[in-house]
Amino acid sequence: MHADELELSSLSLYPLKAGRAVTPAIAHAARGGFAGDRRWLLTTASGEPVMLKSHPEMTRLRIAQREDGLSLGAPGLPELVVAPPGPSAARFSVTLKRDRIVAAAAGEQADAWFGELLGEPVRLAFMPHDVARPSRADPSADIGFAGDAPYLLVCEASLADLNARLDAPVGLNRFRANLSVAGGRPWQEDGWRALRIGGAVFEALGPCPRCPNTTVDPDTGATGAEPLRTLAGFRSREGKAMFGVFMGVREEGPVQVGDVVTVLS
Repeated sequence: MHADELELSSLSLYPLKAGRAVTPAIAHAARGGFAGDRRWLLTTASGEPVMLKSHPEMTRLRIAQREDGLSLGAPGLPELVVAPPGPSAARFSVTLKRDRIVAAAAGEQADAWFGELLGEPVRLAFMPHDVARPSRADPSADIGFAGDAPYLLVCEASLADLNARLDAPVGLNRFRANLSVAGGRPWQEDGWRALRIGGAVFEALGPCPRCPNTTVDPDTGATGAEPLRTLAGFRSREGKAMFGVFMGVREEGPVQVGDVVTVLS
């Protein structure tokens, strides 16, 4: 690949928010995100979301998608298989990004399993398909339990520039993106407005402000000040450290690892 060429280097989706990524080779880019991305959420007893920064034990979790739901595993615990709750399942209110969402309860077995993993009472929630949560960045898109937008794109060249400033390099998995792009120049993505990847056209919705979850090593659960501290020193906007670009879909279609990424504007 020529240095100026851009290529889709990886695809990721996160069935359980704060859980590990699933990395398919091909996926359908729909307006509301990849199918199954962030449809499940763990909450505390008070209804607040379980996040990596507060619960680094989540890095011990193994996760796989099944046709009938999710398969979950963790050291010392039996396999847990959960299916999307049916229409008669109990519902309860959770808070995410100032939004109050009425979610479906996965049930006592799942709650007890995760309670054993985390050492505290928690509830597993599912975003039913009859509940809409529009993206603030793209109100036409229903984003489930995602943070702000249907997709997050990051670039390997920008990560390399960041890592050159760090004492210990970090991986792209710190940033929990859906789309990773190889090639090009560091921070080139700041100027992108529209991209064609495979059979889909994406539009940029704005830079992604990074939260303390990026300071948790997703492989070990270890926490520290980086990379957020260094990012804040040279990638700050309105007091927040930026890395990656929120994306929406203008034209739906399939995307595949290895696809050429074409900058349309």
